[in-house]
Amino acid sequence: MTFYRNKSRIIGLFAVLLTGFSQSVLANDAVINVQGSGAIEVTPNAYSVTFVVEEEGDTVSKLNSQLNADLRQVVQFLLSQGIAEKHIQSMQVRLQPRYVNTPQGRVQQGFSLSRDIIVTSTDLDTYDSVLDGVLKRGVDRIQQFNFIALSEQNAYELALVAAVKDAKQRAQLLAKELGIEVGEVVAISESGGNMPIPVMRAEAMAKDMSMSLPGQQRVEARINVTFKIVQ
Repeated sequence: MTFYRNKSRIIGLFAVLLTGFSQSVLANDAVINVQGSGAIEVTPNAYSVTFVVEEEGDTVSKLNSQLNADLRQVVQFLLSQGIAEKHIQSMQVRLQPRYVNTPQGRVQQGFSLSRDIIVTSTDLDTYDSVLDGVLKRGVDRIQQFNFIALSEQNAYELALVAAVKDAKQRAQLLAKELGIEVGEVVAISESGGNMPIPVMRAEAMAKDMSMSLPGQQRVEARINVTFKIVQ
């Protein structure tokens, strides 16, 4: 009988300890998780464009000479337009075999050699004349054109601050409805965001379709924040 009484006491003590442990865990887990978002709109003050020069032929060395001649013309023109040398990149080269279909099947017929020229400029008023000029000087196609904001990092930081404020307001709103209080922050992390994405203003486009307008760009930041709950 003594053994069973002792066993019952041990089981009862263990249950009390387990209950206390569970309550402690729940107390430690008394938190509220929210996501905050912030956005800043900036006006682009520059543009970035990628030009492609390409040559096709049977001999790689000859292709390279022709390509360098085209590249030299394009770069000299860009420099004459006031674009700084540090804003012109032309190191990316692609060499691919060229294939044609014949009655005997698909056969290789020479090579295709191309080079990308990436240009960044803050002179928005002359981008159209730059495009026209390079197309007359050996550029085969325009791969990509974007209006950009060179101060994008500062804009993202401002969006991040706005996201923090938004998270705090969301937490306080939820806490008020639940009849609790928000305590200190126990965890915070970035959950995503973006650097400027071109967003053309509909009203600006409708005003004058013939005008070259960069519009505005929206910089977004999102964060996850965990607050303690004060009960």
